[in-house]
Amino acid sequence: MKKFIIKVSAFTVITIGLFIVFLFLLPPTPRATGSHLFGAIKKDSLLLNVPSSRIIFIGGSNLSFGLNSQTIKDSLELNPINTAIHAGIGIKYMLENTLQYVQKGDIIVLIPEYQHFYRKWHHGSEELLRTILEINKSKIKLLSLNQIFNCIPFTGNLVLSKLDNFEYIPVEDSKTGIYEVNSFNRYGDAYLHWDMQRIDSFEPDTIMIIDEYNPKVMQEIKKYNQKFQEKGTTLFISYPSYQDISFFNSEKAIKKIEQEYITSGLIILGTPERYRMPDSLMFDTPYHLNKTGVDYRTKLLIEDIRKHIAPN
Repeated sequence: MKKFIIKVSAFTVITIGLFIVFLFLLPPTPRATGSHLFGAIKKDSLLLNVPSSRIIFIGGSNLSFGLNSQTIKDSLELNPINTAIHAGIGIKYMLENTLQYVQKGDIIVLIPEYQHFYRKWHHGSEELLRTILEINKSKIKLLSLNQIFNCIPFTGNLVLSKLDNFEYIPVEDSKTGIYEVNSFNRYGDAYLHWDMQRIDSFEPDTIMIIDEYNPKVMQEIKKYNQKFQEKGTTLFISYPSYQDISFFNSEKAIKKIEQEYITSGLIILGTPERYRMPDSLMFDTPYHLNKTGVDYRTKLLIEDIRKHIAPN
């Protein structure tokens, strides 16, 4: 029995040791480095190097697939930085990461997806885990203990991916490339889909019921607003572009968010209805716009921003 316990203990220690090696020490696979998550390297470089005067957009793919920053630059005479990649990374990390790069005089435009208000503030996800462990391990310092704990369930998938032979086949440029590392232009916009036809295979959203709204999300956004103010920057918050069918499916949940915005004391741009988009303007998800939709949404956003900034 004693020998059996020793063998089991040794096996357990070896297994845990290998798991840690695969998780923390093995480099990302070729396929992982080709994914759009690795666009974070370029976007951090923009935050570090783009000169003033700057306007920085924070959010998920409603922004990466929904903004024409060249038009922003031409219209507002500000240097745009679109930091958005994927909603799954979580707005806590998005805000904390951006905070370390902001400069006095920056304008910050935060546009979370509606679902962010119906999940944990200390959100964990495979996208966040990969952003930290595969792209820049030093940024683990930006995570709370709760975020780290909430990422643990996703470690198994990450380890298994490093054991998958398919992951080691180098990624060649696909026909679309819209979810690959080079899918972002010099401002951080996802642009490769702008000349593509709509993809019709996606389903509309239905956001969770109002009872599951998380008030901590708005409370924490207000705390970050204070942090941005202390750095001499201005925070605006607005609504994502959202497919009309999904909007109607989720209207009660969206109205709850709007009421919280109205009483938050934050500077709010527009209304949910203003950014409700006809289905004809969508590309491949309820948040992703085609080129016509991108230009229309950008026009609306410019109009709303202009109401709150002095002309250059």
